[in-house]
Amino acid sequence: MSTFFISTTNPLITEHYLGAKKENQYFERKGLGEKDIKPTKIADELIGMLNADGGVLAFGMADNGNFQDLRELGNGLDKYRTLVHNFIHPACNITLEEAQVQGCLIFLYHVEQDFERLFCRKDNEQVFLRVLDTNRKLDRDGVKK
Repeated sequence: MSTFFISTTNPLITEHYLGAKKENQYFERKGLGEKDIKPTKIADELIGMLNADGGVLAFGMADNGNFQDLRELGNGLDKYRTLVHNFIHPACNITLEEAQVQGCLIFLYHVEQDFERLFCRKDNEQVFLRVLDTNRKLDRDGVKK
């Protein structure tokens, strides 16, 4: 894997970083073949990062680090481009960066932390929090804490 920069937003993100970095509090991969990989699933992960310390979600990458071409989604690709506006409340600071790696289109969602607000899903008001390398749905008591 190359060490060429993939991201213009975050210079730490190289092809090697995306493929080899272990998922953690600040980095998550989501691939096309994963169960329930719908725009709402990506939104849930982003909400968890917003309510924690921010980070980067690489969509179009399998857990093993292989790149997958998001163009396979065809007309459905725009749902992933607009999911931040369609599913996350209140308005947040997430930058979507489209990148080409090994001939594959991937999305990098750059999530800025925001300690002033609590973020949830627009459609069902569910709240998530990223803890280590997992996303946890919070109940009412968890939200209060």
